[in-house]
Amino acid sequence: MTRRLIILFTATICWFTAYAQSTLEEAKLLVESGDLESAIPMLEELAAASPKKGEINLLLGTAKFYQGDYSGAQQQWEAALSKKENLANLKLAELALLQYRVDDAEELIETYRSGLKRGKKVLAEDVSGDIDDRIGRVTAMLDRVEKLVIIDSINVDAEIFFRQYNLAKSTGRLLSPAEAFNGSLPAAEPTVVFETGDGRERLWAVQNDDNNFELVSAGPLYGGKWDQPTPLGTHLNEGGDANYPFLMSDGMTLYFANDGENSLGGLDIFITRRDGDSFLQPTNIGLPYNSPYNDYMLAIDEVKGIGWWATDRNRIQDMVTIYVFVPSDMRVNYPTDSPDLAERARITSYRDTWEEGKDYSPLIALARKGLPTEGGSGQATPSFALSVPGRGTLTSLSDFKNTRARGLVKQWLDQRAQLERKKEELSKLREQYRKGDTSVSGRITSGESAVVSMRKQLTQLASQIAEAER
Repeated sequence: MTRRLIILFTATICWFTAYAQSTLEEAKLLVESGDLESAIPMLEELAAASPKKGEINLLLGTAKFYQGDYSGAQQQWEAALSKKENLANLKLAELALLQYRVDDAEELIETYRSGLKRGKKVLAEDVSGDIDDRIGRVTAMLDRVEKLVIIDSINVDAEIFFRQYNLAKSTGRLLSPAEAFNGSLPAAEPTVVFETGDGRERLWAVQNDDNNFELVSAGPLYGGKWDQPTPLGTHLNEGGDANYPFLMSDGMTLYFANDGENSLGGLDIFITRRDGDSFLQPTNIGLPYNSPYNDYMLAIDEVKGIGWWATDRNRIQDMVTIYVFVPSDMRVNYPTDSPDLAERARITSYRDTWEEGKDYSPLIALARKGLPTEGGSGQATPSFALSVPGRGTLTSLSDFKNTRARGLVKQWLDQRAQLERKKEELSKLREQYRKGDTSVSGRITSGESAVVSMRKQLTQLASQIAEAER
């Protein structure tokens, strides 16, 4: 009897081990595919059932990191580290670097390498070189954090973010490729077309033969058409993609974004200047404009004395943050020994950049004046872009000829406004969760389901609008 029990117990243990391993492999596939909502509960159950298995904490931390829950990721990676998972040192170093904690990142990398030596493993050169290079770039950039006054912060739909750039006519205008060329010229997806204030030049990005994005420009022809695009030079790419150009009114100074070898991570904003018929080697404009995420489309309106740039550093799904700032003629940097230097570089609070006692409300009002807002009496019609087969992309109510279609567009705009409010509410709940308030997890789950449902409704309405207009 005892022997049978031992055999049964051993078989049960083997079955459970095999089951746990297969479930862990399934969770890995879910994380790799981006299905974090399914992966995280599965991993949390596995972690509770196998509290000594650091591999689970390691993967759970990665899933939470991808979700934007950095506090949760750090907690899981530290748990993995306590269970002798050396890779957790590398993960924690990456997180420290994102937060500009350079000293911590260097110490964690050194610990990671020491662990590899003890385990007689070799760190892949590309991984080692990459993080060393990024630590070096962050260290150098922390020596030059610009003392920038940021007057406003706006979270907007990532697809139409550029419509919040309130440029004076003499500065130029930003257009979608469809608005600019109606399909007559090639354009990368995504990109934004910048037209100079005098209307003599348009700049944007196209996809070249190497499948990289590169900047091009074109001049106007008779009849409202535009010349074939001329490349501005692949050296602007720095081995990556170049996009989102903005040419200052001097016709010489070009701001654009690329994700090449001198980027902190993702797209960074660069500056270059015209030299005859070409452009000089670009320079990364540094912090706080850039971050380890995507930062792009910097534009400066010298008439209004206002600048804008877009970033996804705040990790809001399907949205980007536009920072509105006050440009200055001369760059002034924070002292390198400033105790809050990293917070300034990360823009922990843009209001902390304000000069004490100074009133920025007139500039804020000027930046917002005439911008599209969500519907209501006396308010401007919100900006949008709806595709109708045979008619192209329609961007205003007056573009629609069918009365029913116009009514449906109003419903679509109302639904979109509700969706934006729900996404903003969800963002606040996630922030509460990141700060340790786990009681909101149920509201986050229901909010995410509501967002999915509302997006489906918008898609259905868009189809009904197109059918009515046709």
